[in-house]
Amino acid sequence: MDQIQTFSEFNSNLFQEIYMLFCGMQDCPPLYSYGPAVRDSYIFHICTKGKGTFYSGENSYSIETGQGFLIRPDRLTFYQADETDPWSYVWVSVAGTDIARYFELIGITPDHPVFTCPDPEKAKSYVLDMIAHHKMSFQNEIYIQGVLLQFLALLIEGSGYKSKSSKKVADVYVSQAISYIYKNYQNPVSVQEIADFLSLNRSYLTELFLKTVHLSPQQFLVKYRMTKACELLENTSLPIEHIAYSCGYSSTFSFSKAFRKVNGTSPSRYRQDKKTNPYSMELKRYSRD
Repeated sequence: MDQIQTFSEFNSNLFQEIYMLFCGMQDCPPLYSYGPAVRDSYIFHICTKGKGTFYSGENSYSIETGQGFLIRPDRLTFYQADETDPWSYVWVSVAGTDIARYFELIGITPDHPVFTCPDPEKAKSYVLDMIAHHKMSFQNEIYIQGVLLQFLALLIEGSGYKSKSSKKVADVYVSQAISYIYKNYQNPVSVQEIADFLSLNRSYLTELFLKTVHLSPQQFLVKYRMTKACELLENTSLPIEHIAYSCGYSSTFSFSKAFRKVNGTSPSRYRQDKKTNPYSMELKRYSRD
């Protein structure tokens, strides 16, 4: 079977909480694979037929019809169709200021990227509908937002999510802290500030993070800042100083020191290496105005 692929890109001017970047669908031949690669956006994949395997970091997940996985921009991933029953899938890439809240509702965490879709054919119909309205206009943008929310509601239905009160207290606090980090990483936010926001003792917040995501709040904050820094180094020509400030660092020195500790190289060298040997990307990220 030949590989068949369809996708469309979108630009959102009206919505900020969550919005579409691009979406598409693909029928894969046996053993078709993508990666290993680091993507630059959050991308839902839903298997509509067949099966395959998704690898994220050191973990692997067998995916069948009605299951899906989320690719995160800070993770090295690889996925491959089955040899005898190759999958078909749809994908939807999203961004926004409150996407962490939607991931929580769907039941996705950094260490649990797999979810259930109760009606993969309906998910496919949503993607086809969004592709059909890809031409830029305010009318289409609002229409696509409505379809995107239906798509997300379908995934939330598959999670069986009821309410915050049914979740563990630790999960609720950590989710709120992560959301706070996503919204404030550009500012000189501290772990104490996050703890104060949640009305928690700093030591208790650290304990919750270590148990839930296996990182301290400070490690998670630095990791996210470094992810955004890498995006800016790869996709913009901003001076290192401006990138440092954009990622919450008060000086280029402190930023470079943190960057080297996480990535093993300096920001300028990282940018140079990316220009000479960039990752193979399926789609270039569609930037917002």
